[in-house]
Amino acid sequence: MTPAPSAARPSLLDRVAAAPWWLLCAGLAAAMALSVLLVGFRLPYWVHSDQDLVLAYHGLLFGDGLPQEYFDHPGYGYFLVIDVWYRLLHAVGLLPVASLSALPPGSDVAATEAVWQSLVQAGRALSILLTAAFAVSYATLLRGLVGDRRVALLAGILLAFGVGLTAQGRQMRTDLLSAGFVVLGLLLVLRAVRPAWGPGAGRGCGGWSLLQLALGGLLVGLAMVTKVQAVFLAMGLPVAAILFGRRVEPDRASGTGWGLAALVGLAAAAAAVPAFGLIQAGLAGWGRAVYPYTPVGSWPGGGLSGGGYQSIVAGWVLVGILVHTVVHRVPASRAVAGAAAVLLGLAAGLLALDLRWNEQNAIAVANFVEHMFVFSSWRHGAALNGQGSVVGQGTLGLLLAGIGRTLAIRTIVLHPDNIPQTIIVEWFAIAGAVALWRRGERLAAMQALFLLLVAWGLEALFSLRGFQRAYAAYTDPLAILSAAWVLARMPGLLDRTRPRRWILGGVALVVVAAHAWPIIETRKLPNPVTHCEWIPIYMPKVAPFPFCR
Repeated sequence: MTPAPSAARPSLLDRVAAAPWWLLCAGLAAAMALSVLLVGFRLPYWVHSDQDLVLAYHGLLFGDGLPQEYFDHPGYGYFLVIDVWYRLLHAVGLLPVASLSALPPGSDVAATEAVWQSLVQAGRALSILLTAAFAVSYATLLRGLVGDRRVALLAGILLAFGVGLTAQGRQMRTDLLSAGFVVLGLLLVLRAVRPAWGPGAGRGCGGWSLLQLALGGLLVGLAMVTKVQAVFLAMGLPVAAILFGRRVEPDRASGTGWGLAALVGLAAAAAAVPAFGLIQAGLAGWGRAVYPYTPVGSWPGGGLSGGGYQSIVAGWVLVGILVHTVVHRVPASRAVAGAAAVLLGLAAGLLALDLRWNEQNAIAVANFVEHMFVFSSWRHGAALNGQGSVVGQGTLGLLLAGIGRTLAIRTIVLHPDNIPQTIIVEWFAIAGAVALWRRGERLAAMQALFLLLVAWGLEALFSLRGFQRAYAAYTDPLAILSAAWVLARMPGLLDRTRPRRWILGGVALVVVAAHAWPIIETRKLPNPVTHCEWIPIYMPKVAPFPFCR
């Protein structure tokens, strides 16, 4: 009997991807943890003073039942999590202290340094868990979206070792929770409006679809109360739903009737009323913000602050739902139920503000544009402080410069600094989108390019505060999703030996390059004294650190 050609035999990638999915996820999480534990976990507690020390300090504040003092992001969601994490570790004997009152006296230098080292390392351990959960959830949701285990596995590896999660896993930052929530919210919305491929795809058109929309809304709300920058990606969700949605066959849409729509609507109303009250309280407290706000601007009907642009954002979402309903011929009952599910989830996420109520958090979330402008004006004082409003020539000039910088980085030649290792993923997505367009799959090409453009837009916006490596936690997932979307429509690339080797080589390059900066960081430790000016301002209830004496 003649043996089958070698090309017909399953490749190593096929055999690995055929393993139980839970095992693949556990392996990915273990690889991420090992990477951090080997490089970066044991660095001195003061290496990433901003934000490690501030976030650890707030975990101790909450442990004593004291009010929040840091509202820059506003960071609220992370503080809830780190408080629970510290309490848990302390309860099982893995953390010496979990409250501010239990800190050793500042005069005991050895004890002080040991305690803060343990607190920051506990925070790094939490970051390992959160980044692993993010990557595993991302790969799992993507698997159902594209219907190819191999593509989902490769995407999970790229996200795990992209510049965003590589930076986030080695320090404590509020970006991690916020980015994870809003990105997973995006994938849930895409799963809801685009039933999974393969047998039983129609199951996503009834109650399961509503649950995904509600969870997506919940994650967006939690992302906002953690770091308000999540609103930029959240505003892309209505467009994504329109662009990626598919028309549902009438018999598959029957699972969502008016009875279910009414039930979800009542639940949404019950959650939305108190949530709207929190937003109203935030709008009313505009003048009491801990940082003086600058008005957003005006339009013919009046000012944009105080509810003006917030109403525009709400209208944007509503119009997106209506357009999606018309374009994909969604039954009216299902459209109403879907909108109610999103509102229910979003309202529930915002109601988390009531768990440890502080007016400043509500003010920051309700007035997110003014809040973000405060920190942009600190960085670009000469260009922005004289405007008198958020919208002005200085803001436009900086934004255009950010767009130019973002595009120049993609050429490498025009901007050779700060090149993310995931740039090869973006090049693949662009080349794949062009190939799809040329062979007539223009919608798929537009979908891939849309994701890439949103990632670039976010990077340009974040440049107003100086784009940091950790901010890529918002943009890497979109670039990787764009490439995965292309690859899922070109399965032959993974079936043929030569292109598969090139793809796997690119993934390996990303994984290797992910360790370059962390290794350099261990060799070039910063001088902690540079942080001694702001530490007493952001951490007034602790004695001066030994390096500040």
